[in-house]
Amino acid sequence: MNLETHEKWMGLALRLASRGKYSVSPNPMVGACIVKGDRLISSGYHRKFGGPHAERIALERAGRRARGATLYVTLEPCSSWQKTPPCASLILERGIKEVVIGSLDPNPLNHRKGIAYLKKNQIRVVWGILESKVREQNQGFFTLIAQGRPFVTLKMAVTLDGKIATREGKSRWISSALSRNFVHQLRTQQDAVLVGKNTFYLDDPRITVPARARCLKNGRPWKIVLVSDEKIPHKPRIFQDSRMVFFACPRSKMKSILKKMETVPGAFNLLPVEDKNGELDIRDLLGKLGGLGIARLLVEGGGELAWSLIRSGCVDHAVWILAPKIFGGRDAKTSVEGRGVASPDQAYGFIVEKTSKSGQDFIFQGKIEKKDKKE
Repeated sequence: MNLETHEKWMGLALRLASRGKYSVSPNPMVGACIVKGDRLISSGYHRKFGGPHAERIALERAGRRARGATLYVTLEPCSSWQKTPPCASLILERGIKEVVIGSLDPNPLNHRKGIAYLKKNQIRVVWGILESKVREQNQGFFTLIAQGRPFVTLKMAVTLDGKIATREGKSRWISSALSRNFVHQLRTQQDAVLVGKNTFYLDDPRITVPARARCLKNGRPWKIVLVSDEKIPHKPRIFQDSRMVFFACPRSKMKSILKKMETVPGAFNLLPVEDKNGELDIRDLLGKLGGLGIARLLVEGGGELAWSLIRSGCVDHAVWILAPKIFGGRDAKTSVEGRGVASPDQAYGFIVEKTSKSGQDFIFQGKIEKKDKKE
């Protein structure tokens, strides 16, 4: 078959894969379809973490009709036993003559091994079809495998003068109702949402998502809160639903923090993070979150946390909501604080990939330049 035909059926497999977006993480979203004579025989997608793989579902549905057909699958078929049996041997058993793959599996347990097995058994293999779309669909999975941390989205809602709160620490509301709805929808795509300690102590956030969001059926997104040895707010709103709560704290202050948390009215997990001179090691924090199976992380302020992430080169996607308001105030918090750079030529560039209007606000989405050397 020609490239146009391959892209047509891989496009279908991608759409099928997207149906698992709320239930498969930290596994990748994977879709598959079986085609014979340019006619769809069967299809399937990975429905939930630990469940059957897309290829297996499609092959079971096809039955004997799979013999001599072409299998389209967005990610390289697995060749080893993990939570489920390997798919590569099943493909051979069912008589598939050709396998068209979107992207190689980055997991070292499977990388190129599925392709090698299929080729060894005289099954024709084509790969790299709509690969960039497959990788984009599974940004969290690819980042988790390659870097051992989640794919990090940094979100900020700021005034025209760059403020995220007034001089008295008040921030409700900077952005419009439409923009807040956009953020709620953004949260539904995450495994967890992380807020800084100032946000927690001053705003007492709930980290809500739409009541009917499908992600809630799987208890996501989890709530991650940075805390210090300050007194925890009385009856914090973060416990108003049953989603998992993690308090990340400096390891050096863990004993004093545990004492302050004796009266916290809710179930939580304490996550000690390496620190130096009172500053959390961002890479250690993200590594621990990755170890918990968090592949997609949304970070919502504040300025010190934003600077730490940017300086560490750990922001993969940035969302800046700009509201037509001016707070002023030399003591008002700004979106990115920390030490900052020494001169304009050291600035971190914001590479804008998408701009949209949201009520009176503007939303800028893109990437923040990463540097080898910390400023």
